[in-house]
Amino acid sequence: MGEGDGTDQALLVAMPLRHLESAADRCRRDGSVVLPAGGPGELDDVPPSVLVLVIPTDTDGKEASAATWAATFEARVSHRDGEPWPAGLPPTWVDEHPEAQPREAPPTDADDDDDGPDPERVGPQSFFRVRDLERLPRSEWVFSNEVVPKQQRGGRTFVPRVPTLVRLPP
Repeated sequence: MGEGDGTDQALLVAMPLRHLESAADRCRRDGSVVLPAGGPGELDDVPPSVLVLVIPTDTDGKEASAATWAATFEARVSHRDGEPWPAGLPPTWVDEHPEAQPREAPPTDADDDDDGPDPERVGPQSFFRVRDLERLPRSEWVFSNEVVPKQQRGGRTFVPRVPTLVRLPP
């Protein structure tokens, strides 16, 4: 794995299991699928073909502390707030989000001394396209504590709110 060339990184995201299963069906049928990302997070920094690790959520009370699904990143999908949803989304997600509605911008703190945008900010919906979305065998699960420092996890489990680039374990 090359240091700094993207092969030592993965994009870590979380998604409800029902949408993952629906997305995997669409990916098998169409060759790729568009995934909702919440806010943009670090999508603009993701190199092509990077590994995407997905932590399933809403798993009947059995929250995983591991990425148990994986895919290959193809591209960020352009979308402006208020536009129709992009084609290729998981049908279950579209069913639960029937119309693209413009959202009001979150309030800003004029006293905030940040040097840039907050990567954890969930703003207007962002999307990205992946291929090869599949459930990983248990022996290939990537646990949160292997890729996210303890200070950032805030506990035993970690579910990123927005797409987050992480370093893969050696």
